[in-house]
Amino acid sequence: KASSFASTHGVPDACRSIAEAVSSADAAIICSPSMAHFEQARDCLEHGVHTLVEMPPCENSAEAVELARIARRRGAKLGCAHTSRFVAPFTRVKKSIESGLLGEIQGINYARYHKLRDRSWKDNALLHHSAHAIDLLFYWCGGIEPKGCVALPDVRLPQTVSALGRLPSGGPVTITVTYASRIHHTRMMIVGDKHTVEIDGFSYANSDLQELAFRGGEQEIYVESIKLQDAEFLRACQGNGNYVSWDETVKVLQAMDRFRALAA
Repeated sequence: KASSFASTHGVPDACRSIAEAVSSADAAIICSPSMAHFEQARDCLEHGVHTLVEMPPCENSAEAVELARIARRRGAKLGCAHTSRFVAPFTRVKKSIESGLLGEIQGINYARYHKLRDRSWKDNALLHHSAHAIDLLFYWCGGIEPKGCVALPDVRLPQTVSALGRLPSGGPVTITVTYASRIHHTRMMIVGDKHTVEIDGFSYANSDLQELAFRGGEQEIYVESIKLQDAEFLRACQGNGNYVSWDETVKVLQAMDRFRALAA
């Protein structure tokens, strides 16, 4: 499969193991199926290779702490793909919250009725796509206090999940992600006591304040966010900047641990 993929996409080398693949590499980006992230990131770090791993980077916060320990021992940079922090409409919301333009956040509602690409493995609606929304709450508001969670068909590998939390301001947050809907739609409402923003994450932002309105091409914005994310991580590996702290990743996974416990 690796050789076929390499041939199709003009990749000069295909390898049979992580060790072989990173033997002459300075950095690796782990973007394999979610359940392989922890083991592959651990292998890369053990070889002293700077490693950026897709969300979710691992199963729980204990594994995240273990990766950090290996990275310190081997002197390697470690980062998680906090992709949402690099998406243009989301960065605009961040600035509007920091400047006080939106006012104190009264509540946030996020709903993603997601159409997954065809794949040979099952994704996790809580650990993967809900985690991106939870990461935004750390980025925008400083965190979330988990209050409740319902997961179907079970908490081990949910395909539909709804989570309830409290913001540091005291306002409520609701997050719903499902892979089961036959209608596909994403919508987030951020309600401040001064202004409100409605956003789909990639292509638009609507607001009662005109300067917060936004329009763009979904695919182009997504691709650009990946480029910005990867470039910032590589600059950090070269000592020319800072990437999102791994402590932020651990905080997100600690929140996921608590949501999972609430759903059990």
